[in-house]
Amino acid sequence: MSTARPVQPNLPPSLQILYQKQQEYAGLQALREASSELVGRVEKLAEMSNIMADGGEAVGGVLRNWPHVFSILNLFAQQQSETSQTNIPEEEQDEQEPLPVLVRLPYGGETSTTTSKEGSETTK
Repeated sequence: MSTARPVQPNLPPSLQILYQKQQEYAGLQALREASSELVGRVEKLAEMSNIMADGGEAVGGVLRNWPHVFSILNLFAQQQSETSQTNIPEEEQDEQEPLPVLVRLPYGGETSTTTSKEGSETTK
């Protein structure tokens, strides 16, 4: 089963060569299509890699801020421990300004889900 042997042996040699060249051209076209599909996939992969690189930069920025967050929390913890260690009479404690308190604030995503749940309950 050699590919060089013509499929139709009773054709003249010039037509056999033409037939072989047509098959070769069809194979070349299939190769070009496969190559273009491969190029498209590689370009999409490059685009996705760029998106991941941008996401990595964002994560790096967030991670860069964590030492600052922990230093601020440490300052609050030190202030709180200093006030609890000192024995100040109750009258003076009332006169002092209260320390700032860290609170959790909802962001848009949380408030929209809670309002939609409440709204669906009131419509029932």
